[in-house]
Amino acid sequence: MPSMDLVFTQILVILLYVVIGYAAGRFRLISPDQRRYLTRLCTDLVLPFTILSASSQSVSSGELLQMGAVTGGILMIFALVNFLATVLQKHLRVPEGRLVTTSSLLTFPNCTFLGLPLCRALFGEVAVLYNAMYMVAFNVLFFTWQASAFTGKGFRLKSLLTLPTLATFVLVGMLALGWRFPAPVQTVFSSTGAMITPLSLIVIGVMMSENRLADLFREKGAYLVTLLRNLVIPLLSLFFFRSLTLPSASKLCLLVYMACPCATLTSIYAIQNDKEPEYAARAVLMSTLFFALTLPFLVWTGGKVL
Repeated sequence: MPSMDLVFTQILVILLYVVIGYAAGRFRLISPDQRRYLTRLCTDLVLPFTILSASSQSVSSGELLQMGAVTGGILMIFALVNFLATVLQKHLRVPEGRLVTTSSLLTFPNCTFLGLPLCRALFGEVAVLYNAMYMVAFNVLFFTWQASAFTGKGFRLKSLLTLPTLATFVLVGMLALGWRFPAPVQTVFSSTGAMITPLSLIVIGVMMSENRLADLFREKGAYLVTLLRNLVIPLLSLFFFRSLTLPSASKLCLLVYMACPCATLTSIYAIQNDKEPEYAARAVLMSTLFFALTLPFLVWTGGKVL
């Protein structure tokens, strides 16, 4: 279990990276177009290296089966949150654009750009494996259901075939077969993959600089989204994580991923499809800001319960 001192230290590190990104955005060192390029650099180049660097770990066949079961459980949590959020909003007659966006905000955590660097610092390289579980569950539900809800179009298989998803399946295959990269290749994969921490957090900071903080705090709906996404949903997920036959530290790592703020992908799709884009951006940013306050409480709670 990580100590609370380590948790606060890593929160400070995250905030400092975000501040660098925020300053770079404010002083026009990184423009919105460049930020979009850096986002793609993170997801399509650096993240696959991060994922494949975890192939150096040893995993038994029993542990692989357990990983599959945990992935299924995470997918069920995502699907249940999405279903309940959609049904409740329909009952309240929430407009379609806000309904779709809110359901996505509540369902999908930022477990890659924010969760992965944090969990690697707190729990070591095993956090990459748990991130792979979240990525599979995230991508399956987002690109089969949520993306269709945003666009109004049917599911397309090629939307699932992203580089990070393909890297995840390659990782699972290598772990199952016991394959390893040669030492020089592993060094390149590990060092390139390590770039995900500063780069992804700087991108978040730049994204924050593109919005006025005063407008952020006037968005009432963002407060409710933050409360549910950052606190209520992770606390309810504790019942599932507690039932797993995993070490307590592993359960806590899974909880931290679930406790991450709203995924930036929701904001991107809301903007592209004109589904309450300003509301989506403000909710993502608010949940990210308040994550520094909600995470220590959840880590402390998880340490007592798991």
